Amino acid sequence: MASLSIKSVSKTFANGMCVLDGINVDISSGEFVTLLGPSGCGKTTLLKAIAGFHPITSGQFLIDGKDITQLSPEQRNTAMCFQSYALFPHLTVSENILFGPRQKQVSKADCAARLATTLRQVDLESQAAKLPSALSGGQQQRVALGRAVAMRPGVILFDEPLSNLDAKLREQVRFEIRALQSEQGFTAIYVTHDQAEALAMSDRIVVLNTGRVEQIGTPLDLYHRPVNRFVADFIGAANILKADVVGRDGDGKWLIDTGLGRLAVSSATEPAASSIYVCWRPEDARFVANSSSTPNNTFSVRVLAQAFQGNVTDVFVEGAMGGPRYRVQTRGPLTIGSIQDFHVDPTHIAFLEAA
Repeated sequence: MASLSIKSVSKTFANGMCVLDGINVDISSGEFVTLLGPSGCGKTTLLKAIAGFHPITSGQFLIDGKDITQLSPEQRNTAMCFQSYALFPHLTVSENILFGPRQKQVSKADCAARLATTLRQVDLESQAAKLPSALSGGQQQRVALGRAVAMRPGVILFDEPLSNLDAKLREQVRFEIRALQSEQGFTAIYVTHDQAEALAMSDRIVVLNTGRVEQIGTPLDLYHRPVNRFVADFIGAANILKADVVGRDGDGKWLIDTGLGRLAVSSATEPAASSIYVCWRPEDARFVANSSSTPNNTFSVRVLAQAFQGNVTDVFVEGAMGGPRYRVQTRGPLTIGSIQDFHVDPTHIAFLEAA
């Protein structure tokens, strides 16, 4: 395992387009960190720059404090799992896994030991003599993972490795990757645009947008305490409202006026300005039968539509007198067009940036 420091890294293409703009991230040894963002945000460019496949315009990469910026890919103590698997079609599973160690002239005895351990770890012992063409997509991904692990690198780089798998298999393999990383202790840098994947797998997430870091934090931090509208909207579903700060009530809660009405907010963070954006997640509100039992943060709304999701039902509502639309989760169906009361938890309303 190894630590990785990304110091003021920028990348500008020959046409003048800046794809990375002053990226700073410190990743601890053994940490699983995901680079998350929409297509074109710079996450894959950053990953390939760490690997040494793309030169950077300025900045530094340090592994365990050593500057690797000018080193070739094979000198960087990293290995990569590609989106396309990049397996050698004429080599068996065993030969693909041992390609890297053999290139580095690892001894035969060590190669044999690494192969046995890796085949067991990626559950491919019975497939060792097969060619990639005889394997399923999930098995091919395990071969690619095994090939990276067999190199015994300090850092493994994952470039959207699950994007070619179906949803059920993707969930299974992401669990396997995380379990193997925990067992082996290697540092993992994982690129995805799938928010659920990032939330499920990561110790921390780096949210990128247009080549810049929007926020770095744990999955819980990013989900419940996003710093701006981009992060709130990109990670999960969010109800985002423009608000004017009124002051505090007698209990110390912030009072804000929104298109929904006046909200009380329990937050240790002060609002950034007198006019701001706030957000709350659909599961942080609930429908109530008696609004008098929860007088604060309770509003009458009209049910516009609903979508059954299995474990919950997403309900889309608007204020009883019209206005903005909101998304709320409930356990059972409601009548379309009915007027319902719902309550927003004041402890789960997050202050975002100034409006």
